[in-house]
Amino acid sequence: MAIHFRNIQKRILNSCPLFLKCLVIALLPGFVFLTLLTTTRNLCLPGGPIFSLLILLFGCLLVGYLLERVGLPSVIGMLLLGVGLSNIPGIKDATVLKPESISQDIKNVCLIVILMRGGLSLDIMDIKKCSSGVVRLIFMPCFVEAAVYAVLSVYLLKLGWLDGFMLGFVVAAVTPAIIVPALMRLKDDGYYISERNIDTMLISASSFDDVVAISSFMVFLSSFLTTNTSLVYQILKGPLEILLGIALGILSGLFLSILTPPALALETRINIDKYLQHARTCFMFMLAIIAVFGLNYFGFSGSGPLAVIVMSLVIRKGCLEEEYISGILDKVWMYAAEPLLFGLVGRDIQLSIITTELLWKSMVIIFIGLLFRVVTAFLAASWTGLSIRERLFVGVSWIPKATVQAAIGSFALSTVREMGITEEKVVRSCEIIVTVAVLVILVSAPLGSLLMRFGAHYLLRKSCVEYDTVREDGQELQETPDNGDKV
Repeated sequence: MAIHFRNIQKRILNSCPLFLKCLVIALLPGFVFLTLLTTTRNLCLPGGPIFSLLILLFGCLLVGYLLERVGLPSVIGMLLLGVGLSNIPGIKDATVLKPESISQDIKNVCLIVILMRGGLSLDIMDIKKCSSGVVRLIFMPCFVEAAVYAVLSVYLLKLGWLDGFMLGFVVAAVTPAIIVPALMRLKDDGYYISERNIDTMLISASSFDDVVAISSFMVFLSSFLTTNTSLVYQILKGPLEILLGIALGILSGLFLSILTPPALALETRINIDKYLQHARTCFMFMLAIIAVFGLNYFGFSGSGPLAVIVMSLVIRKGCLEEEYISGILDKVWMYAAEPLLFGLVGRDIQLSIITTELLWKSMVIIFIGLLFRVVTAFLAASWTGLSIRERLFVGVSWIPKATVQAAIGSFALSTVREMGITEEKVVRSCEIIVTVAVLVILVSAPLGSLLMRFGAHYLLRKSCVEYDTVREDGQELQETPDNGDKV
């Protein structure tokens, strides 16, 4: 009987594996819903917070998968789904998320996942390999674009200077979530990526670029929220938060390195490797949550994210098995944090406040900022041994934005609401920051992805041969494409 049943299983699996996969994917949300409904009851019914989160999570996963199948970034669909859930009558009432603090807490946890992944992926040695080109690519485009956004937002959107620089650093960060897969696809297609160190330069710089943008944003946010205090305190709070974040990150990283030493450094490895890996991951995530939420409670909102980054760097330096932690974080990001983050950010957009004037002014600011970013990245890639075409590809690759904008775009608005600030000008400035952050994702993510994909054909050369020519004697000759305009 058992053998007969196994044969039936094998036949079904071999004959229709795609059907089984689709069936499992279709049944999973239903079983999750029924499980939570039987345990939480009213919380999982329409209008309850669990029901809203389930609709958001599985809806974003589905829409993101469909968009990826047609070659577009999945984050676009996740954002638009969130916008629809919060603006379509009927659906809006059924998927309301109360209290509002739940949304911000989830986004803070998603930000922690981003910072931990970024910190574990940073390698100081990568900068030394690519000389000063990576350093210029980290700082020059970020600060130039942030300054351009700040100036334009002050004069076009009527923001204050602190608000303008907050907006500038929100939208100035690029997203490795789009850049890295695009580079990997180009590498698989045979383009000169690794041989010219283009992938190392872009991947390393994109991770550090996010760190610089987030840290700078947090410093300006702290100054923005302390306008009623003395000028001396406003000046000193920024450096104080930076020092506090660095110190707490170093101490947390050293604590974890001592408490859970790498398994390879132990004299015995009997059934202890997995234990240490699980323990290190759990302690790291809990310390990161304590740092972000705890320091934010005491008014040092900029110190928490910086502490998480520094802690991850220290753990990477002293941990021989950081790939295990990174693997877990990648899965958490792919199947939970990313869809929830972009869906919740889309929910923060209220179409009723987006006027025609705000829309066209925001689009003007976005395209001017992107133009300055591409030019600055092109100049930053100079003196790196790259040709003019390859440097132009570097500039184009610096266009996509998504992750950081989703993570901190609504951070100021949520913080203002939590602090009970009701001043119309302050709330309006934070709402404009959220709106521009979402618009820049909708514009730059598909634009940058498409320009990288189709621009590579004209700006990069193949590292492998696409076609052969045959001599008269029958021997094959390989043609190598032109090397480009070398400078």
